[in-house]
Amino acid sequence: MTRPTLNNLTLNNPRSPVVNIRTRRLGIAVAGCVGVIALSGCSMHPGQAAVVNGSDISQGSVDDLVHAGCNFFAVQRAQSGEGTATPISFLRNLFTQNLISFKIIDKAAAQMHLTVSPAIVAEKSQNQSLPAGMNPEDRRRLREFLLRSTRADLQQAVIGAHLKDPSVTNADNVTEDQIDDAKPYLKQFTLKQHVSVNPAYGTWRHGELLDTDGSLSAAQSAPARRWLEKRQANSDGSGDGVEGLPPSQVCG
Repeated sequence: MTRPTLNNLTLNNPRSPVVNIRTRRLGIAVAGCVGVIALSGCSMHPGQAAVVNGSDISQGSVDDLVHAGCNFFAVQRAQSGEGTATPISFLRNLFTQNLISFKIIDKAAAQMHLTVSPAIVAEKSQNQSLPAGMNPEDRRRLREFLLRSTRADLQQAVIGAHLKDPSVTNADNVTEDQIDDAKPYLKQFTLKQHVSVNPAYGTWRHGELLDTDGSLSAAQSAPARRWLEKRQANSDGSGDGVEGLPPSQVCG
């Protein structure tokens, strides 16, 4: 299955309008559908970025991916001389949302007894590549993330196919357009899940994980407040997405 990519760094999930604009500006394509996840009776566990149906997503796992994402952008810019600096908060929120969606999609597929084989994941991932100059550990982390992302896409496609034809129970012959067939079901399914998010990793509002400043302490700083105001003013996609942020909050 071919997915929209930024040099094959692929990420899932529709976002709020402002975040979607910034996603396009950064060249990170958004695919799949786990955009509306209801918060219901699930408290945060210490050291976690999010909790999904009692299953933890650790801060360390998200932070490691953010570090890897920053390394990806830095190497890409060094090699091509092109690219846009990225707010760390954006990557933190984006990876958190993807890790949440992986768990939701996996549960939906499991409850329908649908399978995606490692072989088909490997086949659909074979064209993915990462810059040669990346740190080996960052490369490994992003590679694993991309495999999980491909698996989630295939799970969505087989869900869509199964809803139209119950005899379909695996992803061996699914197509990308069948992801759309799963969207209404997954939207309703996610409303029944229990999700809570550490506010340092995103703002949970009206059933969506919104991208804000990404840090409780940063949100109180004057540079971050100026950046938030500027981002709102540039919500049409114009302007610099990192202007006003201190260097410690920018990568790439």
